[in-house]
Amino acid sequence: MFNFRIIDTPDGNQIIDRNLKTPYKALTTLQMVEYLEMDNRLAYMDRVERKARAEAERRRKIARNPIYKMACLCGLV
Repeated sequence: MFNFRIIDTPDGNQIIDRNLKTPYKALTTLQMVEYLEMDNRLAYMDRVERKARAEAERRRKIARNPIYKMACLCGLV
């Protein structure tokens, strides 16, 4: 079961709704290929987002470090 649903709008666009689930049996072969590709893309986007969030948290912790502040004042960084 996919943890998202691709919704086709009347103007030809597609919307990904992560609140709905899509069972495998409800998909045709062509739709299954599309859902598998989208699942991979969403997984990659989630990894990139987690990595960016972790990097921002790391930078925040470093910036609050008193030794780092002292190094900045002395011109070492």
